Amino acid sequence: MRERNLEFHIRLNDIENDKLEELSLKSKKTKSEVIRNLILEKEIKEKPGYEFYQVMNQLSKIGVNLNQIAYRANKNNDINEEYYKELANEWQEFSRQVKSKFL
Repeated sequence: MRERNLEFHIRLNDIENDKLEELSLKSKKTKSEVIRNLILEKEIKEKPGYEFYQVMNQLSKIGVNLNQIAYRANKNNDINEEYYKELANEWQEFSRQVKSKFL
């Protein structure tokens, strides 16, 4: 069964339709999704470009490297665990901020 079973028809003038089209294209969402997001007072963000995904890929690689360093350091008892955890938490927070800004 569909989650949305109610149908709603709306009339728009040219300016309103143009604005809806613009929001839909920028966000890569359907017009229905844009309208639902507006009703639920969700922010409609422009879909990020290729550069964003490059940055996120780099962040992911950095995270993997940090985990490998941590594994080796913990194995040899060769690092200040609290310092490493603090750096890892800062990286995770930065990653969340980038995602929330662009997604």
